Amino acid sequence: MPAPGYYSAVLSELVGATGHVYAIEMDRDLAGHARSALADRANVSVIIADGNQWPQLEMDAIYVNFAVGRPAEPWIESLRPGGRLVMPLGVPRQGRAPNSGRHTSHGAALRIERGARGFAARWIGTAYFVCADGGLTIDENEIEALTAAFKRGGIEFVKSLIWKTEPRIGRCWYIGDQWALCYDEP
Repeated sequence: MPAPGYYSAVLSELVGATGHVYAIEMDRDLAGHARSALADRANVSVIIADGNQWPQLEMDAIYVNFAVGRPAEPWIESLRPGGRLVMPLGVPRQGRAPNSGRHTSHGAALRIERGARGFAARWIGTAYFVCADGGLTIDENEIEALTAAFKRGGIEFVKSLIWKTEPRIGRCWYIGDQWALCYDEP
């Protein structure tokens, strides 16, 4: 497993001197290790917070490094026009290994992009991550519904994220609370 701050260091190189990386970490100890590892990088800020409450300003790109059962509102609302979100959508596996996070039993990486007509969504590939804790923990009903969607298949045909509007029933891979992943272009 990479050391705390590794992916933030990679992103720091990708965005260069004109960009900035905000690394959000809920665990104080991990955040402290990441801060130490990233201390020489002026374009990285490590923030101790729950990932479902960030970003708090507009972003060109957001990368989520833990599995979620739904996108957090700030991730969608903070995307600038043309902004991209890469997130692993996942269902928590039953149980938890000692001294370990809960991992996904089903998962997919998605790329969401804000466009003039809505949010385009694309399946990147299968992805298994540690699941989110805190405000992004999903309940048993969400787990059951998302598991059923993964078992039905078809996420690779998703083309849009419907956000805070009614989706077209029968045209969606999954419908959550105020969001859906659908087969139609935005």
